[in-house]
Amino acid sequence: MSQHFLLSKKVRDFSLIKLLNWSDDDYFNFLKHIKFKGEESTVCPECGAIKPPRFLKTRKQWRCRDCDRSFSLFSGTVLANSKLTLRKIVLAMYLYSSETKGISMSQLSRDIDVSYKTAFTLLHKFKEAITQTEDLTPLKGHVQIDGGHFGGKPRSGQFRRIGRPEDIVAKIKLGKSQGAKRSRISRANLERKKRNRRIIINLRQLGPKGTGAVRTICRVAMAEDEKHVMSLIRRFVEPGTYIETDESSAYLQCSLGYKHETVQHSTEYSTIDGVNNNQAESFFSRIRRWEYGVSHRMEAKYMQDYANEFAWRENTRRYTQLEKLRCLADKVLSSGLSRWWCGYWQGIKRDDEMLWKA
Repeated sequence: MSQHFLLSKKVRDFSLIKLLNWSDDDYFNFLKHIKFKGEESTVCPECGAIKPPRFLKTRKQWRCRDCDRSFSLFSGTVLANSKLTLRKIVLAMYLYSSETKGISMSQLSRDIDVSYKTAFTLLHKFKEAITQTEDLTPLKGHVQIDGGHFGGKPRSGQFRRIGRPEDIVAKIKLGKSQGAKRSRISRANLERKKRNRRIIINLRQLGPKGTGAVRTICRVAMAEDEKHVMSLIRRFVEPGTYIETDESSAYLQCSLGYKHETVQHSTEYSTIDGVNNNQAESFFSRIRRWEYGVSHRMEAKYMQDYANEFAWRENTRRYTQLEKLRCLADKVLSSGLSRWWCGYWQGIKRDDEMLWKA
């Protein structure tokens, strides 16, 4: 049996110890190489002048010879006007990219010695950069699609429900997650559940046999119905693609323009011919581990940000640690100005959630 990628020596090509031993110039040169793709010449982000600008060594900035504007590594990106040192920013990128199930804001604030508010906006700016630079070219070849319910978890009642013997026996026979009836929830909890619950629909393109999924696109919708599903498929899946789904009625029209096969999850996990939806379902396991063990809740307003983050984590799961760090740094340095997290704690917040409109 082959060794898991995360246990191999290849993935350990860069460590936190090496990063901590870097000098300030090393952090600067690392980001500079990614920002300008290894080229010596830089283009002014203000006027677009190609003439080599003057480098201000003490300030780690450049000054354009044409418009006389100064610019830095983060000018025009989500981290523009950041007061953090390059050391803390690169350390935050490393910790964010190295965690397979995400990192909490409070943990990051302790790790790099910043306030919780700073860690909160920094991590969300990483998510925004991932969203801004998302690859939205249509999926092709072999695609699996599934939807998962997130948010709106009802709170338990005041009194513990005493299980009946017959319910316990049924639960033992059918598995611990099936068979026994669930306790009732109050009307207020039920309304909160309806108000805050959303559906994350993920579309995953599979690679060669044994490699799993190679690309993931996620969108948040109010329902997993035919209208939302088909609009997503027409936008993000090439015609003629082979699609695998479960038996939900939302996927009935997938046969129009696509080769479509289903697996009956009510009776089987995979058909005799090998038709399954395992890769689409496995995406939800990672994000649920983050929800239960790291975040402990998922707000509907920012659910698309979380979905995009974990789609990126799935897409880069076979990257080495240095490749992940470079990938995240490239997204941050090539993104536009932050629209959602600049001035967040001063009251400048996103008005609406990012919902897929069918």
